[in-house]
Amino acid sequence: MAFGDDDIRQVREATDIVMLISERVVLKQRGRDFWGCCPFHNEKTPSFKVDPVSQFYHCFGCGEGGDVFKFLMRMDGIDFPDAVLSLARRANIELFEDKGTHAHGRKVRLLAVCAETASFYHLQLKRMRSDFAAAARSYLAGRSLGGDVPAMWQLGFAPGSNMLSRHLLQKGFMRDELVEANVAVYSEGGPREPRDRFYNRIIFPISDLQGRPIAFGGRVIGAGEPKYLNSSDTPLFRKRNNLYAIDRARAQITSGGFAVVVEGYTDVIAMHRAGFANAVATLGTALTPEHLKLLVRFTTRVVLLFDGDKAGLRAADRASDLIATMAPAEGGRRADLFVAVLPKAMDPADFCEQEGTEAMRAVLDAAVPLLRFSLDRRLARWDLTQPEQRARALDDVVSLLVPVKGTLIAADYLNYLADVFGTEYQVVASALGRARPLPVPRTTAGTGIGGAAGAGDAGASVGAAPAGVGAGADAGVGADAAAQAAQAAGMGGGGGTAAAPAEMPDRAVALERELLLLYIEQPEVRERLREAFGRIVWSDARHGSIAEALLGSSPEDSPDALFSLLAVRIPDVADVLSGARLSEFTGASPSRTAGMLMFNIREGQLKRSILAENARLRQLADGPERDALFQHIAEMQRDLTELRKRYRVE
Repeated sequence: MAFGDDDIRQVREATDIVMLISERVVLKQRGRDFWGCCPFHNEKTPSFKVDPVSQFYHCFGCGEGGDVFKFLMRMDGIDFPDAVLSLARRANIELFEDKGTHAHGRKVRLLAVCAETASFYHLQLKRMRSDFAAAARSYLAGRSLGGDVPAMWQLGFAPGSNMLSRHLLQKGFMRDELVEANVAVYSEGGPREPRDRFYNRIIFPISDLQGRPIAFGGRVIGAGEPKYLNSSDTPLFRKRNNLYAIDRARAQITSGGFAVVVEGYTDVIAMHRAGFANAVATLGTALTPEHLKLLVRFTTRVVLLFDGDKAGLRAADRASDLIATMAPAEGGRRADLFVAVLPKAMDPADFCEQEGTEAMRAVLDAAVPLLRFSLDRRLARWDLTQPEQRARALDDVVSLLVPVKGTLIAADYLNYLADVFGTEYQVVASALGRARPLPVPRTTAGTGIGGAAGAGDAGASVGAAPAGVGAGADAGVGADAAAQAAQAAGMGGGGGTAAAPAEMPDRAVALERELLLLYIEQPEVRERLREAFGRIVWSDARHGSIAEALLGSSPEDSPDALFSLLAVRIPDVADVLSGARLSEFTGASPSRTAGMLMFNIREGQLKRSILAENARLRQLADGPERDALFQHIAEMQRDLTELRKRYRVE
């Protein structure tokens, strides 16, 4: 569904974010802003701010932020077009789709195919008289999935014999629509007629976040292969992106603060019936970065629950592949991954039935971080009492830490491994230094999936600068990060944009966002800032895009007009600017705030450049290149000193 930019702008401007959010969250005014407890994570002290001027919200606890559309999408689990429609109805605005929306009409038809298919299969499970249908009902009853469960989960039975295809064609659907929705396939050879994809199987409908059936999973009745058959990827459904029961689990995931990922449909249903309504399952694939991207919309804590048999342990071992996704990604939240393994070779359904809810809660509470679990499993392969195995074991184990090399979590686990091997920290650190990266699982670009707690924290400090050079540079910044910052800063040159905001200090990002918000909200300082924008080297590519859009607008535009302009040109502008407020500038005049921001941004760039070049200087032998670099560092230090001397806030 597509709407024109003017329609979207009209809906946004007709919706007051304070009024919208106050319908779901208790807000209290403090100064110009409104504060409440975040609806996206559990907290007792309000850290959720709503800004009536910028019309953004931001939680300083979990980092969630956005505009009216983002809030509704997150709260209700809907996509952007549905959020626009919902807010338009709320404001009594009539919207019209853009012309040429064939793709939307096609999506509606495929959704209708899936909805009718789910109803048909459910009816067969309830009423069909056949040996296979009876066997399906018997199987479900034997797994404690009888009674009201089939109706609650819309379970079904696929009879085969092309009964579904004939039913759908009689309902007016086209042959190609059946095949495109993957509820049927074309016969090979002969007439081009659809035949049912599923037959003699118990059917589990797979729904999107809004609870609409988009695909199906089928379990064979009796003997047969494959035991489970899932829909192939379609325009509605991607195995790598969708999770079974995410529509039912998302509310509990958000309120409970964590998600549980199991391996099968029946396990999910059993978990929900035992009181764990935050359980979901993958769909014929291992957990992927795309799955994590979906889950971190609702929580950052994800527990992977595995069966206790050999197959479950093999699956748990394969979960170590996700360590390669643990490095922080631009603009993304990080998932903290934990692993729990059931005892006695049980699966979750059997465990819930035999051991009960409290026993399952104890298993989940005892979940260990994925990295610790993977290290211990890898260590168990080796006999560390044998000298000839110790060196190979160390090289094998530290390879798991390569994706988080240079972070605090890596340092912590290096200490752990040093204790395990009974050796010095430096020996283990050296092994990590020569280790090769793990293969990275196939994923889509920019998933924004991050790593376990601590990934992305600053590494070891660079150390002292040469005498007389770099005084005032920040301490405690990792050498690699400092070098990257220096490249981004361009050594004080003209305007530009760095590529990786996650590698820049949070302070620099916050200052730049405050400056951009100041430009939008305070027309009196725009002329001064327009000239400054051309000299700033932005630490986040999105900051540069926002500045470029602002420079292309009229200096006389109202704040609302600028916000609407940015929202159309830069879809995630609300995410970027929602947390821009810095308390240290509260109460200062716009002119004074502008001066302080520009000074702090320029000072920070110089300090990071000096620190990075000092790190580079220590790697060079005596010679002309080192002398030239030393001179350049001294010049930057003089620039920094002069900047501080001449700084005067108007």
